[in-house]
Amino acid sequence: MPIIKNINNDVAELHLTGKLIFLNGSEFRKILNEILEKNVKNLSIHLGELMFMDSAGLGMLMIAHKECYTRNIVLSLYRPKGDVKALMQLTKSYEKFNIIE
Repeated sequence: MPIIKNINNDVAELHLTGKLIFLNGSEFRKILNEILEKNVKNLSIHLGELMFMDSAGLGMLMIAHKECYTRNIVLSLYRPKGDVKALMQLTKSYEKFNIIE
């Protein structure tokens, strides 16, 4: 799962591609912590090129949601599609996030 990270002032963006699965957990958590240390106000996670996500991947997004919520960071997920969108809708997590189509 390649991750492209951009931080500009108090806005951070992550672009996820490929698969977000259990094996990516430590890499995702490391990058999330780097972003949180920068005291950003907004975090956008782009999912449009993410082809697959397992329950652990969904858990990583939930961790990001919790961490952002406790720090008053606005978290937005952009353009989930296909299996990723279906998983989020099936688990009703789609309702928990701020999702931008």
